[in-house]
Amino acid sequence: MTCVPRPHETVVRTPAELFTVWEGLMGPAGFGMFSLWLIFFDSDGRLQPVISPIDDIPPVPDRGLLRGVAGVVEDLIATGTVASVAMLLSRPGPPDMTPADREWARALRRELGADLCRWPIHLATHGRVQIFAPDDLIGAA
Repeated sequence: MTCVPRPHETVVRTPAELFTVWEGLMGPAGFGMFSLWLIFFDSDGRLQPVISPIDDIPPVPDRGLLRGVAGVVEDLIATGTVASVAMLLSRPGPPDMTPADREWARALRRELGADLCRWPIHLATHGRVQIFAPDDLIGAA
């Protein structure tokens, strides 16, 4: 049984711990729309109480949306409100990672850069959470 993480009680220091947090937050149910989820951590790795889903994202990366997300994350980190952000894409459909999923993950990584995108990006589909491995992020620009 997967437990839903409790903000401020949940500390994430490794990708494996982040994976467990995403599993707890996403649960086994499916998704009815494409969404980008953001969760935030303080400097000690404690999960913050705000979970920000951006629903109905387009099936292909939107540069304006990506810039907006990067700007918000950059501002939150610069002001000391949070220390880091983790991102997850969710979508309806089969659990296998698609070329469009990889395109979104690559675009997020590219737009946010290594400074803002310190955590691995994840994908949630019906009954499954998976990580975008480095090989998934290599591809055509």
